[in-house]
Amino acid sequence: MRANIFRGIDRFGLEQRDKPFPGAGDAIVRMTLTSICHTDVDIVRGVYPVKPGLVLGHELVGVIDDVSPTVVGYHRGERVLVPAFTPCGQCSACLSGQPSQCGNGDHYHAAGGWRLGNTMDGTQAEFVHVPHAQANLTKIPDGLSDEQVLLLSDTASTGFCAVEAANLRLGDSVALFGLGPIGLCAALGARLLGAAQVIGVDVDDARLAMARRLGVDVVLDPRKVDVLSELRRLSHGGADVAVVAVDSPARFEAPQRCLRPGGALVRVGEHHLVTTPCPGGKERMRRLMELVRTGRIDLTPLLTHRFRLEQIADAYSLVSQRADGVCKVAIAP
Repeated sequence: MRANIFRGIDRFGLEQRDKPFPGAGDAIVRMTLTSICHTDVDIVRGVYPVKPGLVLGHELVGVIDDVSPTVVGYHRGERVLVPAFTPCGQCSACLSGQPSQCGNGDHYHAAGGWRLGNTMDGTQAEFVHVPHAQANLTKIPDGLSDEQVLLLSDTASTGFCAVEAANLRLGDSVALFGLGPIGLCAALGARLLGAAQVIGVDVDDARLAMARRLGVDVVLDPRKVDVLSELRRLSHGGADVAVVAVDSPARFEAPQRCLRPGGALVRVGEHHLVTTPCPGGKERMRRLMELVRTGRIDLTPLLTHRFRLEQIADAYSLVSQRADGVCKVAIAP
């Protein structure tokens, strides 16, 4: 099979690899669509260390190619969504309702249940080894396309988690700092949970335009307005929830100052202040697909560019440079 291999800082590319086979309790999924996360770009840049030789990627839609006989209810040929975090479903963290902190089967790792493209080969390959398949394969309902569900595996799940963890209430005002894919999904999640007002902050014209397209009520550009003054005015004294989805040295100063007393501040991404990393597991994927199936959310506008697997170097270049208005890319084999 072909796979996108991390070879060292700023070095990666397609290589021929042996097709994997499932161990006990695991499955092999033939990839039909994957993507590039900003974390993948950070790995290539050397910001997040992994071992050379690793297959990159952690977002996956595909078809079951092989499955361990110990996995019940799943068969070859079925379309599935696989979450970025692949919890075992049996350890104390999983059974305590914290599947993203799962450590079963691996040595302790700060990223918990994030294995694909981190501690084991990832999804940017023609075939993907999925651990703990019983807990992590989610069948895709008939009628939903790969593009409709791909971003549920990480981007949307993480963005929704931010506002879920803030205990957002009906009628709250939400300020979003950073309108990349995860920030935009946090905006969609805020709407689903009943926010009365969603205000987005960014300096990228393409992302400001995408935010307007997805229904963010007001977008603020710090190059043009005093963001704190405008946020306080628009929210009548301060936002109830501030979500930080941008990485900068002063990333918490403005969000803290824009909150009303008792407001909630959430940092999304690899680590969080009041939440956990991207929630995984098949039950969360099932519930998120119900939001797509019933028309409550549409993530396909976020997939702004398509590539073939052999074009993956071009895809990484586009994402890392944030060129051509890119939001998320879809990569097919």
